[in-house]
Amino acid sequence: MKPNTNLLSPNEYFVPLLEIHEIEFSSRCNLACRYCPHPKMKRAKADMTQETFRQTMGHLQHLVDVGTQGEVSLTGIGEAILHPHFVSWLHVIRGILGPDRKLAMATNGVALTADIAAELAVAKVEVFVSTHRPEKAGPAVEMLKRAGCMIGTNTAFVDSAIDWAGQVKWYVSAQLSMCSYLQKRWGAVRQDGSINTCCMDAESLYPIGHVSDAIGTLRTAATPLCQGCHLAAPLEFRRDSAWPEGFVSYVNEQRKTTGVVAA
Repeated sequence: MKPNTNLLSPNEYFVPLLEIHEIEFSSRCNLACRYCPHPKMKRAKADMTQETFRQTMGHLQHLVDVGTQGEVSLTGIGEAILHPHFVSWLHVIRGILGPDRKLAMATNGVALTADIAAELAVAKVEVFVSTHRPEKAGPAVEMLKRAGCMIGTNTAFVDSAIDWAGQVKWYVSAQLSMCSYLQKRWGAVRQDGSINTCCMDAESLYPIGHVSDAIGTLRTAATPLCQGCHLAAPLEFRRDSAWPEGFVSYVNEQRKTTGVVAA
């Protein structure tokens, strides 16, 4: 049972965006994984421009100043390390976030070098290496360890798999839980400057804004893509602030510890 069959449209309900959680430096990738939307993605596979980055940083600085900005993750539908300004931009973001906010990224490790690993350590980036290509991921992990980076590995495509809200033909084993992007009012900035409700919108079909919008005006809302997602939108984004018919009993029957408070 899909959890999001009774959502309010963006025109009916929207709320202020509190955090730019994800920034996509590049929508290019050096792999073509079956369980990822990237190989068949129609959106341009390109790098973020200097101007788009500058505008993004304006919004990020504002959210830091007003105190709502938390973690930034350098992920997206692409490999961030491929961007020619990856290292310099990394340090710009760390400078805006300050020393205490978390800065993270995901990489397949294919293009990682010792020099880049050293810069990641200096910027105190928590690096998650995806194990898409074990022969590349293994050496990348060791390289990051030697540099003194905070590291983790990503095996979600095996043990917590998703189908990208129905966009990819892949099994779903991820536990039913609340959508953090809507619950915490996060946004994801794409390479072209469009802003999505979440990371699932690979094609950026339902942008909720753009980095060229006036600072302080960004809003977020549920979009049509949410209807095919395994994550549950909070009650405030639902018609009559209620769960879909039969959803509570479904949750109780399927899993007692889903993370969804259906009451």
